[in-house]
Amino acid sequence: MVRSRLDRLSGLAVVATVLSGAKAFSGIRPARVTLVGPRSEILTEDSITTGHTARQAEGKALGGQQAEGFFTAIVAALSTFAMSSLQHVLKRQLWVPPFGAVALIFAADAVAAAKEGKIMCFKTMRNTTLKACVGVAGACLLTVLLARLLGDSPSVLRASAMFVAALSMSANPSSGYFPPAGALCALYVEKAVVKGALPGFEYALFPCATGVALLLVFSRVFTFMMAQPLWVLRPRKGKDEKELLTP
Repeated sequence: MVRSRLDRLSGLAVVATVLSGAKAFSGIRPARVTLVGPRSEILTEDSITTGHTARQAEGKALGGQQAEGFFTAIVAALSTFAMSSLQHVLKRQLWVPPFGAVALIFAADAVAAAKEGKIMCFKTMRNTTLKACVGVAGACLLTVLLARLLGDSPSVLRASAMFVAALSMSANPSSGYFPPAGALCALYVEKAVVKGALPGFEYALFPCATGVALLLVFSRVFTFMMAQPLWVLRPRKGKDEKELLTP
């Protein structure tokens, strides 16, 4: 009698444990991601599927790791060349040193998007551009203001600029966390420290936010142009190899 009750209580305990575990697991959600990071390591609600994303990426592959690295380098170089050439035509500064990091980030992102078959996805490009530009513009606006208030205190100005850059991107719901904004703020701070000629608040929009948007568009366009012939040739190559192996 006592043993049967104990068995019944044990069974209820097991059921309760399983239910509580299932409830806890159902509450897990993938963390939100920032604008920077390898796309292959990002887990979102859209990518946690039955493997559709993985199969799609395989179908749009650009080669092995070395080939993709070479492809990314070419995209970064072409984006930089296009930005520099446009600056020469417009006779207005577009390129600043921190954009070197931005060019590499967007080149890698464009190649990852190519593997997913989403190079020229307007929605993705719009959202990424908007969040990056809002983050950069907000951080740089506050840095220009600080430079006018704290220009005589280099250490305080540098530290304050990094503080407001990080805080503005974290606190603003319309902004993404885009670390290169810190480099653009640091560039302005160093100009203020050496008492060089400083642009006004327009610095936040031109060249900073404008340059970020242009680099994203350039990287996507060049990736699209270069990937198309590869995708056309790959299926034909695979078909020829299959015909050779068929007796």
